Amino acid sequence: MIMLVARRSTEKQVSKGIDAATLSWLQQTMAIPFIIASLFFATFYLPADLPPVFWSTMALYVVFGAIDVFCYFKALSLADISYVAPLMSLVAVGNIAGAYFILGQVPTIFGIGGAVLIVIGAYIVNKAKAKDIEKHANNRLALLFILTLVLTRAIISNIEVNMLNVSNPTTFNFYSSMLTIPVLLVTAKLLHRRKKQIGRYRSLVKHNLRTHWWALVFIGVTYTINMLATYEAKIIGPNAGYVGAVKSAQVLPMVLIGVFFFKEKIVAKQWLGMGLILLGLVALAIH
Repeated sequence: MIMLVARRSTEKQVSKGIDAATLSWLQQTMAIPFIIASLFFATFYLPADLPPVFWSTMALYVVFGAIDVFCYFKALSLADISYVAPLMSLVAVGNIAGAYFILGQVPTIFGIGGAVLIVIGAYIVNKAKAKDIEKHANNRLALLFILTLVLTRAIISNIEVNMLNVSNPTTFNFYSSMLTIPVLLVTAKLLHRRKKQIGRYRSLVKHNLRTHWWALVFIGVTYTINMLATYEAKIIGPNAGYVGAVKSAQVLPMVLIGVFFFKEKIVAKQWLGMGLILLGLVALAIH
């Protein structure tokens, strides 16, 4: 979670200068050298060492994973991080539902109660921001991207558990990133072609790399550590929803970062909503 908070804060900063589609594949690409370095610390499985079901599931994972990453960066580019972070806690709810339908993990009364509190808290945060007339349109669009992300992550965060069990965190992280990058890169090029900017896209990327080089390197490092820790936790954790609840506790530090570093305004109702979200996350942790 510490690596996640550090990465998300940096991503918010660079999202002001890099469009969502480009930042999506740059995030993964900058992590590749560190992901490759991590392969020396665990057994590496060659493609032939993994069962066919791993690769068929990976094909689905890559498509949904690309949608997930793009939706997050698009939402981040549209709205304040203090608005996006609380709504991202809905991912924990999606994980609980996905764990039930995909992995057969039945939620307890604490899991159901926690999910309800998170949904109510996210609704309050959304309604509180609805009064911000200046950002109303952007916030509504950001909400749609986040809800799409919640649905896709409910799937991929659970199907990856089975893939992790037949491989390991380092191998899975390598293959998933290497296969996701081309999908995100093609998407970025298509979007810029539609805007008739493809001719200068390469120079735009070079400019982004020069301007934000060290921030992107930091994102690559923290992404690698964050994902490896998450995958390892999913292997040894009691259930997938528990791991999601711990990671979703990022909501409070992310909001505080938004207030102190990005000078974002927080209204009283947002604090109430975040309080309910945190109570919900505690319930999910007990679950």
